[in-house]
Amino acid sequence: MRVRRSTPKNPWLAANLSMLLPGLGQIYVNQWTKGLLIVFAFIGFLWHGIWSILAAEGNTVRGLWLLVIAIAIYVVSLWDAYHTAQQRLSTREKTKCKDAWYSVFLSQVLPGLGHLYLDKVVLGGLFLIAGIGLGLFTNYQPMLMPLAYSMWAIAGYHAYRISPRKNTHSSKFVVGIVTLLLITRLAIGYAPIWFDSAILQCIVPSESMLPTLQVDDRIFVSKKRAYRPQTGDIVVFYPSKSAVKILQASPNTLFVKRVIGLPGDEVEVKQGRIFINQQPLKESYETTLPAYRWGAKIVPDGEYFVLGDNRNESADSHVWGFLPREKIIGKAYKIYWPPNRVQALL
Repeated sequence: MRVRRSTPKNPWLAANLSMLLPGLGQIYVNQWTKGLLIVFAFIGFLWHGIWSILAAEGNTVRGLWLLVIAIAIYVVSLWDAYHTAQQRLSTREKTKCKDAWYSVFLSQVLPGLGHLYLDKVVLGGLFLIAGIGLGLFTNYQPMLMPLAYSMWAIAGYHAYRISPRKNTHSSKFVVGIVTLLLITRLAIGYAPIWFDSAILQCIVPSESMLPTLQVDDRIFVSKKRAYRPQTGDIVVFYPSKSAVKILQASPNTLFVKRVIGLPGDEVEVKQGRIFINQQPLKESYETTLPAYRWGAKIVPDGEYFVLGDNRNESADSHVWGFLPREKIIGKAYKIYWPPNRVQALL
């Protein structure tokens, strides 16, 4: 009885697939159990690491370690996918001419490297110059990112097409692989832009929010457009016109205080207590007692009354007045650094 020999698996195609998603290369070489374990492990560590860093309840240090593990899984998966497929090749198959999928792999590292591997020096140089040039311009013009990353995809596809050893894969298959690699690269590239649009990172510069916030605490601030401050929220904001004038501060200086009075509330500070609508404010957080008297005044529509937790050492609404809503950037929700200070903000 004739035994049908399995089709050899290309080691560099396996590596390209694992570059797309760790574990896919192992699945390609029919190691389904290992491949699926790698896929789920990578996604699990990556997701939980990002959650631990960004979520209020997460531990930043643990999140960083989880991301390190996810990166290690990614690198090991590339190596393992290649070597697993390589071990299954015959000596004759290993000594064939230059591999098209290796040129694709090199082109994903840097456009032009695949062409240089194929001894196409002029084309390799042009792709290198274009890739590096567009990459540098992207630092100043993020809108060029799709064009810059498309250079990786174009270089990879072109290197495959001109390779003397193309295997048996169709052009549609190659286009699909490089397109998915492009999408992955774009997702990674746009992640910091999305992060900056959704979350602000700040360093606490003063003692005005002691004991809740200490000097040099690093905090995350949520920048949700629909956010409406509530009593007790810690907010980061630009100073009002009166604050700029009284404190002689730059309009771009960032302040951090706690919301005490909402629009329409009557606020009064007396006898070391804060009264909202003639009722003493119940504060679950630790503060110093105010040694001054202020009010009573009604908070105007669209404005807020904010105080520092270190009441007598804070230049806040009792000094420069109410805070307009449009000056508020968002709610501070987490101290993410230093490690011994990581905590959610109430």
